Amino acid sequence: MLLLGWIATPVSAADEKLSKQQLDQLLAPIALYPDDLLTNVLMASTYPVDVVEANRWITQPENAQLKGDALAKAIEGKDWDPSIKALVQFPSVLATMSDKLDWTQKVGDAFLNQQDEVMDQIQFLRSKADSSGNLKSNKQQKVSKQTGSSGDIIVIDPATPDDIYVPVYDPAVVYGSWWYPDYPPYVWTYPGVSYVDGWWWGAGVAIVGAIWGWNHWDWHRHNIHVDVNRWNRINHNRRRITSDRWRHNGRHQRRATDIDRAKLQQKFKGNSNSVGSKRRAASRQIQAARTNKSAVHARRHYKRPSSGKAGAARLNRRQFKTPRAGRPTMHRRPTIQRRTGGHSRGGFRRRR
Repeated sequence: MLLLGWIATPVSAADEKLSKQQLDQLLAPIALYPDDLLTNVLMASTYPVDVVEANRWITQPENAQLKGDALAKAIEGKDWDPSIKALVQFPSVLATMSDKLDWTQKVGDAFLNQQDEVMDQIQFLRSKADSSGNLKSNKQQKVSKQTGSSGDIIVIDPATPDDIYVPVYDPAVVYGSWWYPDYPPYVWTYPGVSYVDGWWWGAGVAIVGAIWGWNHWDWHRHNIHVDVNRWNRINHNRRRITSDRWRHNGRHQRRATDIDRAKLQQKFKGNSNSVGSKRRAASRQIQAARTNKSAVHARRHYKRPSSGKAGAARLNRRQFKTPRAGRPTMHRRPTIQRRTGGHSRGGFRRRR
């Protein structure tokens, strides 16, 4: 599946807060997802490595055929966050998040650092789609409004509780004319998609109750409410929780950069024929040969000075030079000076 998206201006680093322009840019392709699907996408984005692993798992032929309780049973022992397990039912969503990993990690960082602002901008984007006349109830979704102290809250639910449709839409159409030309929205496109009034709907997904429906938005308090008992049943092989407010498990978080490192370690684990292993072995052999050659050279050319009375010799102190690598290397052949009959200054002449 081909997934395309673009971005004109780089988003800030993980430890910096994003502006409203940047948040709108990132959230545009998912803000109109059904509420329960959107919560899982945002929570899952804080575990990017789990996203990649789950996508690889579900794309394997033997796993792609699993449905219903068989799917829930197959992933029961996986060390993934419950939000990742919930998204296994939506292979197209996982594929998007895995293929656009840079986007996924930026969304996850924003949700961790600016949860209130992220939720506010989702409501802002929904209000833009509503005011443009492009967010309405239909056979796939039910759109409603709740009145709160901070204004109307737009809620998007599936038209039928047991079937969820994942919308694909053109942000430049459904939100109206985009208001930040320097921050154009991300756009997800799929081969063969034909938009109708900016929207495209695929087939509905029959949800698996064992791994779904354990969380929902608390828009007024800027929280995600969690059913503690259901979470712990799904999450039985990881930490158990007692609070009904979602909290990120920082101890389980792995950055996207860990993916490549783990991939390389797995690829070359125990493989003595890898390119890196061959290069390291060759380097060790060359180093050993150089060291041995230097030692042999020193033994061949070094001469002990004689100790006779008439021929008292002295060793030229400059004959050796300490090499940078610490191995014995001959600087010059030692010269011996012998006393003669005074043919040279000081009564010594150089022996050739």
